[in-house]
Amino acid sequence: MSALFWQNLHARLAPLVDGFSGVAGVAVRDAASDDSLAINGDETFPTASTIKIHVLMQLLARAEVGEVDWDERISIDPMALVQGSGVLWHLTGPVTLSLRDIATLMIIVSDNTATNICIDRAGIHGTNALLRSLGLQQTNLRRKMLDAIAAVANRENVSTPNELVQTILMLHENKPTPWIADQCLEILRKPKGGFIDRGLPAGTIFASKPGHVDGAFCDAALVSLPRRPYALAVMTKYVQCSDREAEEFIADITAEVHTAMTVLDCSNGFGRIVH
Repeated sequence: MSALFWQNLHARLAPLVDGFSGVAGVAVRDAASDDSLAINGDETFPTASTIKIHVLMQLLARAEVGEVDWDERISIDPMALVQGSGVLWHLTGPVTLSLRDIATLMIIVSDNTATNICIDRAGIHGTNALLRSLGLQQTNLRRKMLDAIAAVANRENVSTPNELVQTILMLHENKPTPWIADQCLEILRKPKGGFIDRGLPAGTIFASKPGHVDGAFCDAALVSLPRRPYALAVMTKYVQCSDREAEEFIADITAEVHTAMTVLDCSNGFGRIVH
């Protein structure tokens, strides 16, 4: 019976994906049963800022073994400031923050200067080595933030909807380690502006990281329903519609998924709602 549930959800999502002005991919997985669906789930997309989840994981992995100090105080070098999203670019005077706070800025306001500091300490090679050790073969960190030359040369940060969902579920399952997962999810749950959250009812508990670069929007989240927590990833590329329409597409996908998962969450194995 559960197979029919997922077939029905797939049938409702497919027209939204097919009708999107661009290329889109969706992956959903029920953490309680490991049941899932995907539409273009193995297609490679630009990650935009969702790659910052993986940087955070490697940064925490290095902190756990003492290779970096999570509480290190770092003075922000004015020469290292990067324009774009974030707040550090706009601050004046000497700025000194802990590595923990810099990592938090990387996630909650997608600060590009903070991200590059975190990438320097996590290491591009080390981050990709961690991803391979976790079985993530299509997810790659290839450049720092706003490296336009690297982007033109196709050194893009990439992943797939299936691997973003796999990443989120690993954190839910206390991987790579319980401490890394706990710290990572704590930061990912902090308030931020995104796209998945627009399709969720007020008060829903979730951990997420949205991303946007020219021509590509994406978001990935762990949504904490009481019995059926689930992971969702929506990725787009070759976007030919307005930014608002692309954002609304992700919210619409989320609303369809969440409506179905909420019913599943309060149903027995035969589809009767039992709360």
